[in-house]
Amino acid sequence: MIRPRLLAGTLLGVALWYTPCAGAQVESSLAERLRGMRVAAHRGGYWHPDSNTLSRFDTARRQGADIVETDIRLSRDGIPIVFHDDDLRPQTSCAGPVGARTMNELDACHLTGSTHGPETFESVLAWSHGRIVIDAELKEPEVAGPAVELVRRLGAYEWVYFQTGNNVALYRAVRSLDPRVAIEATPRGRHADTQLADLLAARDARLLIIQLHPELATPRNLMLIRQSGKLSSMDAWRFGTEYARPFWPFSRTAACAAVFAAGIDIAISNDPLSCAEQRDELALGAPPGR
Repeated sequence: MIRPRLLAGTLLGVALWYTPCAGAQVESSLAERLRGMRVAAHRGGYWHPDSNTLSRFDTARRQGADIVETDIRLSRDGIPIVFHDDDLRPQTSCAGPVGARTMNELDACHLTGSTHGPETFESVLAWSHGRIVIDAELKEPEVAGPAVELVRRLGAYEWVYFQTGNNVALYRAVRSLDPRVAIEATPRGRHADTQLADLLAARDARLLIIQLHPELATPRNLMLIRQSGKLSSMDAWRFGTEYARPFWPFSRTAACAAVFAAGIDIAISNDPLSCAEQRDELALGAPPGR
């Protein structure tokens, strides 16, 4: 469901997707678009009141992010929405579980500092095409089916991938829903090495990314992931504290340089602007400064 305030923009976006242009180049694949040092903006930017909104996602894109990381849950009437927590408080004017309200009711639960409720996943997918890749974490198993159906209906296979965490059952469920959707899995815990080995042995061409926790971020595992044709990602704050830039606007707050230096492809950062600056400096062969 796309709210009226987004309908005009969405229709224009859809027209642009499918309008053939003379001499237009073939769109690159998602896997091709993700290769190299890539910046994923955690909720679009973690310390901002408009995190997990289209406004913040577009800011992250303009700051140099390649990917926007977000979270999706299901409304009571089966609409996938963009929201991290199970409880609507304190990010909105309402309280209680997200899944206890319909989409119309959620739209009246205004986000802090905003005049609207949480975004729909459909709106985010429609906006993202041709702009930026979406990394969508499935916060509950029930949202997988409706979310995959949106990807299928909008033809968004090359602009989004789903996080299934270390939930093997969820990974298998998503894969059974559609073999074409892209997935990122996150082996962790006591059986992380076994999970990683099983994932790589499955030879799932659309399992594009393995997200690493510290216990798996070893040169050997990175080699195995690379040899399997997969990409690696990691939360940058696991390499060092990421401070809130607003408290010191000239500080280098992200810890992305360490992620890239470790040979990891995608750095997920709370501060996409600082992360993009570090990536660009490394690409030029200069040590990231402060």
